[in-house]
Amino acid sequence: MKGVGVALGLFVVWSCAVLYGANGAASGRPNIIVLIGDDLSPREFPSYDTGVWSSTDEEPTDQVKFRARTPMLDKIAREGIFFDKAWATPICASSRGMLMTGRYATITKWWYNFDYGSWIDENGEVGDIVPLWITSPLGIGHLATAAGYGTFWGGRAGMKDADNLDKFGFGQGVFVPAPQELPPSPLSDFQIVGAGEDEDGNKIFVNQDTGEVEPGARAQRSYTWRPHVLLFNPPNEDEQLVYYPNTEETEQAYRKGTFGPDVDMAVTKQFMETCAEEDRPFFLYATSRIGHKAYDFINQQVDTWPPTPKLRWNAAKEKYSKQKPVITGQAGNYTTRGINNGGVRRHVEYLDYTIWQYVEKCKELGVLDNTVIIFSTDNGTKGYGKDSRKKQRGPHVPMFIYAPGMNMTKQGRSNEFVSFVDIVPTVADLMGVSNLLEGYELHGQSLYPYLFGEAENHTREYNFSYQTRSSGHKQLIRGSHVMKDGGERWYDVSNEKRDLDSYPMITNWEEAPQELRDDRDRLTAVLDTFAVYDTKHDYVPEPEES
Repeated sequence: MKGVGVALGLFVVWSCAVLYGANGAASGRPNIIVLIGDDLSPREFPSYDTGVWSSTDEEPTDQVKFRARTPMLDKIAREGIFFDKAWATPICASSRGMLMTGRYATITKWWYNFDYGSWIDENGEVGDIVPLWITSPLGIGHLATAAGYGTFWGGRAGMKDADNLDKFGFGQGVFVPAPQELPPSPLSDFQIVGAGEDEDGNKIFVNQDTGEVEPGARAQRSYTWRPHVLLFNPPNEDEQLVYYPNTEETEQAYRKGTFGPDVDMAVTKQFMETCAEEDRPFFLYATSRIGHKAYDFINQQVDTWPPTPKLRWNAAKEKYSKQKPVITGQAGNYTTRGINNGGVRRHVEYLDYTIWQYVEKCKELGVLDNTVIIFSTDNGTKGYGKDSRKKQRGPHVPMFIYAPGMNMTKQGRSNEFVSFVDIVPTVADLMGVSNLLEGYELHGQSLYPYLFGEAENHTREYNFSYQTRSSGHKQLIRGSHVMKDGGERWYDVSNEKRDLDSYPMITNWEEAPQELRDDRDRLTAVLDTFAVYDTKHDYVPEPEES
């Protein structure tokens, strides 16, 4: 078997045989699926009806041929709920830090990509990136484990600690490791590797499949075709980390036409089946790479949305079918069958197919009526929102919640403020372990009373975010009437716009209505409470009580 030679010191319970916390078994508690797509703004999803979306070259368009078709998410938008004011951060790492901890970077110290607080480990060594499980020991996985859930991390690690998923509270997983984290799969040449520097000091990157230098590329491994997929704590294995394929059956099936997200789904379904057999609820944290631009190893294109398998939707039966992908050839000379040309809309559609598969599997296992599905993305679309300081394009994300058998009291489109930090307390309420968070500082506010109770509104009164660039650290905030972006510009957001973007800039505060000035003053006071980047950038543990 293809282990990667990593031995971890912590004991992890495989499958759904997790340790029970103080609250005992989680009998009757709902299964929870949190699916996070990569780099996709709300405008890419037809339910938001923005009138504009991204073309294949990142440009805005209103041409229908570039618009995704998402019948499953459209159904969820009608029967569940979706939010048009959901925020994360403009980039992936800080967004995932929010989601996994229920805390802003003022505590996690995950300020932005390449901007993390340093720390001193147990050996007295200074580390450049403080782990989330150090700054936030009660993360979303820890809560699920304490509640007696089977826990699974699927799709993408990206937490700077890929070989330690158990430290985040997860018992098993499947993911594509980053080049700097773990060795590559021995079965795939679909990777871009560093090959030194040229005479001008520029880094050289080579496609290992073709042996050709790829200008403009970066080090990466394929998450799509012939993928580098690691299994975390797979059954019947001696090592914790083993590369897929790891059985005779999967070795025979693995080829250039093997699509990484399909491998993720197959392993995830096995996990769901095992949980059902053991009569335990499951918590699935699925961090898909779908939506993220990458190198296309089939067509040798740098920084694009790689091709996906062709899909077909049968509206009468509400059923997807997928054409079997076939890729023939070698060393960059490939012919294909059953594969789309790529583009952002195809990635959106594959996420819709992914959600449909979760729903169908839950139906098969007889647990759909006791399952909550939360879908969102980590930041805005590349070329429009990702890493943008303009308006809310960076942190603004889609968010859908579906719980068909759990008597949600809200339905359809919601204008409430929602933040990624709200997911942890919401999940804690669903799992029945919110008592574990007593005395534990959170920035999130549970959506449970709004989604399942009589509360007319969610308790959140603003959305807050942040980003770091060479020009410094910036705070973003949106209230009921005004919004400040990462460029220090203020906008009037009193009236929502169809495109969720074309808000008028406020250039003369003296002429602005009083309610806008009052909202600005309120939000400025909030920003002051979070303005600790310069004084508390790094992690310093609280002194132990004597």
